[in-house]
Amino acid sequence: MQNTDSLHENTNPDSVQQLRGEIVRLNRNQARLVQIMDSLPGLVGYVDLQLIIVYANKLIESWYQRPRSDLIGMQLRTLFTDEHYGIVEELLKRVLNGEEINEERKIQYPDGHARIVHLNYIPDQIDDTIQGYFFLVRDVTKRRKAENALQVANFELDRRVIKATTELEFRNQQLQKENQARQKSEERYRIVSELMSDLIYVYQVDPDNRMQTIWYTGRLSKEFTPQIQDRHYRLWRPIIHPDDNGLLDERLERLLSNKTSIDEFRVIDSQGSTRWIRVFGRPIYCSKEQRVVQIMVAAQDITETKNAEAAVDQQRSRLTAALESMSDGFLLFDQSGSLVEFNDKILQLFPKVADKMTKGTKFEALVEASVKAGEIKAAKSNPQAWVTDRLTDYPSESGAREVELTDGRWVLATDRPTRDGGVVSIRTDITSRKRAEEQRRHQEAELAQVLRRASMGEMASALAHELSQPLAVIVNYSNGLLRRLERETLNRNDIQKALDSIRNAGQRAKDIVKHVGDFVRRGQPVVKNESLESMVNEVSDLLHGALIRNHIRYKVLLPTEKLCVLVNRIEITQVLFNLLRNAIDAVVQSATLDATIILQAYSEQGIGVTVSVSDNGSGVADNLTNCLFEPYITSKDSGLGMGLSISRTIVEGHGGRLWLDQNSVKGSCFKFFLPVLNNE
Repeated sequence: MQNTDSLHENTNPDSVQQLRGEIVRLNRNQARLVQIMDSLPGLVGYVDLQLIIVYANKLIESWYQRPRSDLIGMQLRTLFTDEHYGIVEELLKRVLNGEEINEERKIQYPDGHARIVHLNYIPDQIDDTIQGYFFLVRDVTKRRKAENALQVANFELDRRVIKATTELEFRNQQLQKENQARQKSEERYRIVSELMSDLIYVYQVDPDNRMQTIWYTGRLSKEFTPQIQDRHYRLWRPIIHPDDNGLLDERLERLLSNKTSIDEFRVIDSQGSTRWIRVFGRPIYCSKEQRVVQIMVAAQDITETKNAEAAVDQQRSRLTAALESMSDGFLLFDQSGSLVEFNDKILQLFPKVADKMTKGTKFEALVEASVKAGEIKAAKSNPQAWVTDRLTDYPSESGAREVELTDGRWVLATDRPTRDGGVVSIRTDITSRKRAEEQRRHQEAELAQVLRRASMGEMASALAHELSQPLAVIVNYSNGLLRRLERETLNRNDIQKALDSIRNAGQRAKDIVKHVGDFVRRGQPVVKNESLESMVNEVSDLLHGALIRNHIRYKVLLPTEKLCVLVNRIEITQVLFNLLRNAIDAVVQSATLDATIILQAYSEQGIGVTVSVSDNGSGVADNLTNCLFEPYITSKDSGLGMGLSISRTIVEGHGGRLWLDQNSVKGSCFKFFLPVLNNE
């Protein structure tokens, strides 16, 4: 290598001066390139084949909490945690095999931030040989969150990072090679800049704070070319939305005051459309001149994101309006059970815990607060047990729960799981319905009582007929005893036999009176297992006299096994009485010869029992078939028309049904089914 003197002797002075000037300019460009790289909102650098960091911009110090001087020359395996290295290990193998990487990963960094980063690994390939790779790591956490929430904003921000520095040797024989390397480096940086942002530009600031655009690149430079080519500092002024002029003035003031600025404002493009721009500005301060000498800016078009955010805001407003218009209380809980949305109606339904109804509150905490405030009537005796029971069926796919409040109101609580693991809860005020049901039950009980009393005349006749026999026995045996007393011909066996007969006849009369009394007496219904045969026999005894007087053949067909049903005995006895009484009236009114009534019962596959009462009378008229079970509908010459209506209500109240079998060949056949059959 020649020394400086020999270089001066053998080299043209003009060429030497030119070479020195070129080197100075090259150094200045390199310094400016480093400044630009350090101002970028991403991690940029170069890694060689041994996975050693050759270059990285200043952002690496913030993320990895170490000086850059310590990081340059460090192997990635040493720098990264095991978890971090495990995430990118496969990507490193791929890029060193010549594949360009453009993917996103979630990584925990030493500064305590778990970032979603966009990774661009670009192989440095010269003459089919991999020298290392360029990397660009950009924090896209906020963007990813916006994409996940809005599902419409998807930035196409691919970045490439190339080697930004080259070794510059002061060797005369490599001048041409160094010039080519410089030109190649500048071109690579321009490509990377275009990938990193929609627009990157640099302002030069003179001592009078006048600015001029000295460098720019990116997609938006083509769309805003007329404003950029004039090189004027008012890059955005000609196209900014009028309402954002003040924001632009404040931005320039901050930058000229040596403060970094990140702003969003609207511009009007060449097509007349409004676009949203996010601009990152970083001033370059000169200590010697005590002022800002340059401003470096990266701009992104965020129109799609803003439009998506506006759409979400509009949808949220509509949802809020819809929720507030609901007549029911509404609550929405997320996967963790925390409250995320509710309407004002829920506060009206549960005023004592309105102050607890805040976003983030757990469902369990709301239930406990309501119980503690004394809103739940059933929780008065044992609050904790009620809360535990309430939480066992939350949420529920199968149905809802009716809850009575201490102020007399009733609320229907429905809690259904959502597809994402949350819960939608609806609270409906059913106080009016519950009161109507209670009133209906009361009216039905009154009607049943009216019907029973209306049947008193017929029962009195049956009672008189049935009592005549045991009373006649009592009178006859009493007269016989008296006559024998007069004759003094009594013996102990005769007295014992007569008294037994009198006692049995008296007990028979007592049972008959009790059956009628139980049937007519009004009381609270008691449900328990009852023998169907016993109830049929009881009603048959009551109507025995009417059957005999009207010469009606009466058959009872019951299974050999004992059938027991879970019912209220008085109510089901009343249904049997009504159906048999109607059958008697039907055959009497039609004057049917060989009048016959058949009562039959049979079980259905162990799930219940069906009872039918059929007669061979004239049947039900066609005009009454569809309204037969409505109140006050009757085909009799006299009667209230309430028997079948009340009978159907009683059967349905037991979970069964009552119907007219229209397949009957002659006469009529009524059937009713009672579920939950228990065989004993």
